[in-house]
Formats: sequence, structure tokens, C-alpha cells
Amino acid sequence: MKCSVFALLLPALLSVTGAEKPAASPGGENPVLRINLPPLVVYEPDNPVTGKKNRLRILGPLFESSRNAEGTSMAALRPLWSTETRPDGRSATDVIWPLSMYRNTRSGSYFWLLPYFTTRGKNDSYEHYLFPFWFLERHTDGKYSWFFFPFYGDMRKFFSYDRLEFILFPLYKYGEKNHVVTNTYLWPFFSRDRAPGMHSIRIFPFYASRTFEGIRVNRSILWPVANYAYSLKNPEDFAFFSFPFGGYESWGGITNITVLPSVFSWKEFQDRQMALSILWPLFKYGGDEEGGECLYFWPFWGKAVSDQAYYSFFLWPMGLNLQTTTQTRKTTRRAFLPFYLSSRKNEIPDGEMLSDYIHLWPFVSKYAAGEKTEIRGLDFIPMKRLGFAERNYAAFWRLFEVEQNERGFAFDILWGLSRGYRTENADGFSIGPFYAQDRSGDGKSDYDILFGLLRIGKRAENTHVSLFYCLDFSL
Repeated sequence: MKCSVFALLLPALLSVTGAEKPAASPGGENPVLRINLPPLVVYEPDNPVTGKKNRLRILGPLFESSRNAEGTSMAALRPLWSTETRPDGRSATDVIWPLSMYRNTRSGSYFWLLPYFTTRGKNDSYEHYLFPFWFLERHTDGKYSWFFFPFYGDMRKFFSYDRLEFILFPLYKYGEKNHVVTNTYLWPFFSRDRAPGMHSIRIFPFYASRTFEGIRVNRSILWPVANYAYSLKNPEDFAFFSFPFGGYESWGGITNITVLPSVFSWKEFQDRQMALSILWPLFKYGGDEEGGECLYFWPFWGKAVSDQAYYSFFLWPMGLNLQTTTQTRKTTRRAFLPFYLSSRKNEIPDGEMLSDYIHLWPFVSKYAAGEKTEIRGLDFIPMKRLGFAERNYAAFWRLFEVEQNERGFAFDILWGLSRGYRTENADGFSIGPFYAQDRSGDGKSDYDILFGLLRIGKRAENTHVSLFYCLDFSL
């Protein structure tokens, strides 16, 4: 009985919400459902320019769901929950980001519910964290790493360590990194390092010594008061530094003198290049071993030039300019923070534009890649298209979107209050629930006025008119 009542009420509900449901043509054409009652409900079955299909928005930015031409689907109940799924199996789900999130990637998956974090990878490998107290990992080779801080831990391939072990930290710590074995007692006060051709001892802060056999010796006494090094290969190579007074270095043909660090520094290289710094970072001038040059009058103006990069600033950190070049690509980044930010990438040697991003914060941003250009405003995130921000938060302040690509042009204002698109053979436009039109190149046109009080559907064979949701006739 309830189903029967709902079936009877559905046409009326669609009429009240301004749903556009053209009558079937004599050839059996299926009606197309559109709901145009912004900001309450907006539904688009297909946008031929953006490629978004079945896009539903309820209460402006609060709820949205859609999928695109490539098969990616998205749904969000902002700011509480959002999910995005791609046809290759990758997915992203957020619950009150960053409180909880789940990601399924090409290499595995990970999940966190702060302070708990877990990952799953290949060959039944996984990781579990409960920061900062507990950790458990199963490696791809079947071996385990774990700790229960600060009582005991035994980890392999943990951050930069090949192996890390501790007992009642900081009472004892053992580490292996790049063939260096370290034993530390009462960290950081006493430690010993050993590796092929190297050994060291540290009693912090009183004494420290590290010897590279046949190469050099580094020593520290009452760190950082006295630090010195001498070469075992060339007796003329020597370095000494005492904080806060300064130091002297003559090593490998390079001479460096520092007086009251940050007050004065002078360095001379083998090729007679020199670098001078006075009241660092206020003034800096000179070059480096790679042939680069710099001149800084910080924070007013400065530049640094090398074979593959150019950097300059104006009223640091506001005005910034950075250009880097590789064998295949040139990247140019400019900024006058926080109001202007741009990033452009070009191919080498033909100069073809790969991508171009411009942001006039917080008003508008423009992103272009290939034949696709997107313009969005407002845009409060001063970075390019962060996925979690786009799904969960950006829709609240995004007042308009414009997209142009090889298919045509489309725009959307105030969460569907006004929408439009234009392709080579079709166009569409709507403003609020008051007026909507869709016209295609095969002679079909549909018009909707005032919640569907007047609907007109033009076809090659006739024109269909609907008045007041009940009167239908053809011309």
C-alpha cells in the first residue's frame, strides 16, 4: 500500500521541485529527468563539456554526488564525509578530515583514525601504529618489527634506519644505518659508532671523536665551544670552529673564515671564486664550486644563478621567482605571497606548455593542461587541487566554476543557481528555478519556465507544450 501511495505522489514531488521530464516522442524517446530548484535540489543527468554524469546537489554545497566520463565517482556529505572511487580500483574516503581517512592505492591501502594508523601492502605486509606508544609491522619477507614505547622495540627498515632497537629508552638504543652500527647509552649522552674504516665515541657534551681511517679525524670538546678536524691524507688540511666566536677552514683548496657566525663569512674556492656574507642573511655575494653566483640584500632584493636554475626575491618572502631546467622540462614559479602564485611547465626544446597554474588569492585560480582550462573562485587553498580539500571543504567557498576543453565551454555559479554549457552542436542554460533551456544540433529544444508551469519541447515533427503540470498539447 505504501509503495502505491509513493508511486502516486512521485510525479507531484517532481513537479514541485521543478523537475524537467519531457514527454516521450512518437519514436519512443525516453524522457530525461532534470531537477532545477537551487539551492535545495539540482540534478543534471549529463554535462557534455565537463563529462560529469548524474550530478546531484542538495542544499547547496552540503551534499553532492557525481561520476565523470572516465568512470570516477564521488559523493560527499560535507564536511562530515566524502568518498571518491576510480575505475582502476583506487579510492579515497574521509570522515571529518583529518580525523579519519582511508586510501586504496596501486601499492596497497592505509587507514587512520587518529591516533591510530594502519597500512596494508603486497605479500600480506602491513603496519599498525598507535602513536606514540605501539607499533607493529609485517614486512614483505615475513619478518616483523614492533615496539612498545618506551619499554622495548626492535624495528627493521624503520624511517632511515636499517635496524633500530631500544630498551627502556633513553637507557639504551642500538641502530644500524648505511653500514654504521651505533650503541647509545642514556641517549644522547654516551654513544659509540663503528663501520668499515670508521669509528667514533661521544660523551655529550664534553667530548666527541670520529675517525675515518686514512682520511680525516673530527673532534669536539665541550660542544659547541671547540670543534676541529684535520686530514690524515694532507697535513695542510685543517678546520676549527668555536661557537659563538667563529672558525677557520683550509681544506681541499677551499678557504673559509667565519667571525661571529652571521656577522661575517668569507670563502674562497680553488678557481678563485669567492663568497662573502656580512650580517647573514642581510648581505651575501659570491659564487660556489658549481659556477653559481648570488647577490642578496635581504629582505629587499636578491638573486642566485646557476647553470640549471635561477632564483630571485623581492621583499622576501613575498616576491619570489624560481626557474629550473632539466633535459626535458622547464619549470617557472612566481609568487607575491599571499596574493599571487603561478607555476608553469614547458617542454624542452619545443617550448610546448605542459601545465599552467595561476592563483589570485583568495579570489580566483586558473589551471590549464593540454586543451583543458579550469577557472574557480573563490579559492582559499593556495595550492593546486588538493583532493581532500576539493571533496570536503572547497565547495563551501567556491562561488563559481568555469571549464573549457576540446568539447566546449561550461560554467556553474552558486552551487547550480545559474548553469550553462556550449558545444559545437548543443547548448544549455538555466537560472534558478525560473528558466532552463537545452538545445541540440539535431533540432531538439526543451524549455522550462517557473518550476515547470510552462514547458515547451520542440522536435522536428511537432512542438509539445505543457501548462500547469496538467494540460498537455502539441502544435
